[in-house]
Formats: sequence, structure tokens, C-alpha cells
Amino acid sequence: MNSLLNNRSAVITGAASGIGEATARLFSENGAKVLAFDLDPSIESKFNNVDSISGIKLDISSDNAPEKLYSAVERELGGLDILMNNAGVITNGVIEEMTDEEWRKVFSVNVDATLRITRCVLPFLRKSDNGRIINIGSIMSSLGDSGLSAYSASKHAVAGLTKSIAAEIGPSGATANFIQPGAIITGMTKEAFTVKEFRNFWSNRSALKRLGEPIDIARGALFLASDLGAFVSGHGLVIDGGALVAGSW
Repeated sequence: MNSLLNNRSAVITGAASGIGEATARLFSENGAKVLAFDLDPSIESKFNNVDSISGIKLDISSDNAPEKLYSAVERELGGLDILMNNAGVITNGVIEEMTDEEWRKVFSVNVDATLRITRCVLPFLRKSDNGRIINIGSIMSSLGDSGLSAYSASKHAVAGLTKSIAAEIGPSGATANFIQPGAIITGMTKEAFTVKEFRNFWSNRSALKRLGEPIDIARGALFLASDLGAFVSGHGLVIDGGALVAGSW
């Protein structure tokens, strides 16, 4: 059995499906003990057949989410090596039609919760010999597109936040990076990809001419979380099948 994360502990948010679930399972297979958080109640039974993963229901945008997460880490793990802020939401709509409430919802999950959860577990990560923060951005961390102003702006914010965190925690030996997925089939996107024209559009943007799968992102997260990525920090790892270089943006 692989053991890239042997004896390490991890927290992953948005882990009931898609990228979060795939990463939780891959981390577990590589020796980590994982706390998997999600708003979806199914998280509590999602990993019943995996001893090294505990599923916990949590709305990461709630006021007391950081305290609840911190208590769970202290109780279940006794410390923390890896934090993966994966939970996110997307709102489609042009600026003229977007409400303040829709804008705030995107930022409350994609940016504010990432900041608040990271801040609450920093004491654990600073003490770890293998402290890692992995935030999920997007290729929209580097781009903008019609109808995606809130999402794109939030993912640009994730990029800037992560780079600053990397500078702040570097002296303790911990790293902070963000992943920039391209078009990935997840619980959040799979319905949209059932539309043939939409699916073909994004497939053809990729140099590999296919959509990504959650495991594609999970493997990148494993690299950043393990010793293989120990000297990588403040970096945005693009995993998009070559869409940024091959697509017409």
C-alpha cells in the first residue's frame, strides 16, 4: 500500500462528493487519517466502510463553524497536518442581474469560510512538521468570463489569499498552495454537462479533448500534501487538461 501520507492527519471540506470525496479517499489510501466535512447530511454515512475517514456534517459558512471544526480536530485527531479548503459554490448571472445576496453567498463560502477555517487551525499547522494548506481555486483564478463575475472574483481572491498565507506561515515550515481545476465533472457541475453543447464546448477547450474527473484533482492535492511537494508554496497548480494553453479565451 502507498504511504505518501503515512501517520498524517487531514481536514477536507466539501467532501460528500466530487473532488472532496475523491481526495478524502485518496489521502486515506495513502495513510492519512481524514476528517471529511460537508453541509450534505449524507457525509455522516458516506465513509462508513473506511476506518480512517470520519464524515461530519457542517455548514462551513455558519458563524460557529471554525469552533466546531477546531473541536473536532482536537477530539478526533489531536493535531493537524493538512487542510484542504475544497467547499465552494457558483452563481451564474451577468452583473446587471446579480443581487447583493447572491454575491455575498459566493464570497461567504469560497473566500470568507476559507479564511476563517484556515485561521482557526493555524496553531495546529504551525506545530506540524508537515503543515500543508491546499485551497481550491479555479482556472477562473486567472480568467474572467461572462456570467461568472462573482465566481471568478472569489477565485481570484482565493489565489491572493493563499499567496499571502504562504508568506506568513513559511517560517514555520508549512506550505500553502491552491489548485486551479479546469472543467471537472462533479456533483456541482454534472447536471450542466448533460447538455451536449456545453459538454462539447468544455471538452474541446482542453488540449486532451476531455473533461476532468475528481481523481485528476485529488492526485494534484496528494502531490502538494506529501513530501513530493514539500518545497512548493504560494503556487497555483493548474489541472485543466491544457485548457489554458489550448483554448481560445
